[in-house]
Amino acid sequence: MYLLERLRTVVRRRLERHSPDPREQYNSIVTSVNRIGGLVGIDVFTPNFKPGNMHLRLVLLNSFAFFWINLYNLTTTYGNLVDFMFCFETLLYVFIAWIKMHVFVKHKSLILQLHQFMVQFFDQFHGDPEQDALLVRTLVDTYLLVALFGFCSSAAAMLIFVSSLIWSVCVEYALPLGFYIPTVGMDYLKGFALNFAFQLFESGLMVSGIISSETAFFIFLQNACLQVDMLRLELDRLGRLGALNTDGHHTREIRSRIQSIIEHHIEHLDYSKSMCSLFELHFFIVFGCIFCQLISIVVVIVSVPDWYPGYFLFIMLTAQLFFSCALGQVFNIKSDELTVAIYNVPWYNMEVCDQKAMKLLLLASQHPGRLSYGFGTVNMRAFFEIYRKTYSIGMMMISVNEED
Repeated sequence: MYLLERLRTVVRRRLERHSPDPREQYNSIVTSVNRIGGLVGIDVFTPNFKPGNMHLRLVLLNSFAFFWINLYNLTTTYGNLVDFMFCFETLLYVFIAWIKMHVFVKHKSLILQLHQFMVQFFDQFHGDPEQDALLVRTLVDTYLLVALFGFCSSAAAMLIFVSSLIWSVCVEYALPLGFYIPTVGMDYLKGFALNFAFQLFESGLMVSGIISSETAFFIFLQNACLQVDMLRLELDRLGRLGALNTDGHHTREIRSRIQSIIEHHIEHLDYSKSMCSLFELHFFIVFGCIFCQLISIVVVIVSVPDWYPGYFLFIMLTAQLFFSCALGQVFNIKSDELTVAIYNVPWYNMEVCDQKAMKLLLLASQHPGRLSYGFGTVNMRAFFEIYRKTYSIGMMMISVNEED
């Protein structure tokens, strides 16, 4: 906890050096994520972004070429467990890249709509000390998540390439990943250098795409949690006002606050459900690919314990899965806390019409948007369930292989 608070302090100072205004801080975070997405042509937060831009077309062409190269490598390595599974691992990354580009290109208008809603949200709630504190805390957590995920993804990828380069210099030529350029031999320096550069280039594009898309999701989800915190703050103020309303003098102000809370809650529900529908297919494909990758890694590692790239990939996939599931769990907890906050408002000091409005608000809060991956909710239970099934299927495949 001490380290986390120190990191938050550092991040807060960094954001304040950029601008003391939370609105400018939010724009700077979005701009940074958008800049990373521009490396692969999905800088959708740019006002004049066009889905048919030349950069994105080149990236798509590269992804198709990369797919066929991996498919060819998969056929040539059939019969060799390590090489075959390594090629299979990288082939699944192509599907992850395609679904991420699909989400951010096809649903560009919805993404910009959600972003514009948050810009207006920051303008609407800026100025009140308590609300500003919530804005700043959310921005600090968002920046910390973005920076931490970007660092972990980049560091893990670089560690794979650095360790492969050291091994190649000291022992023998060994590529960090499972794909390679067909007909280019790796037994001599020139061929190894070409394949190493090719893998480094493709990995750079993949890591950039994963960081930009995942951190954009982090921003949207943190914004949904911020809306819940703002609603809880308004409900706390309503509760304090309702506790004083024993003589009925605050009825008009209470009614005004309830109307404002209902409007904000409707906006929050629209935002959260739009966000959940935006990422449902994304999580279905990504979680499915990660599940298959984890199984293949387990099978190879059990059979070949010294397959060290598998350990690196296992850690990278675990981190990616954990970040998404942990944030989904936080979102579920926030939604449940909102229901409790509405329930705890002293409705018994209100007029009958206000009590009915609070009842409708309570009913609506019990049906929030839920992040889904097709077969369940994105939360920590899904994280452990995926690992439980990974272990079971992996052990079953190993036992079948030993019997054969």
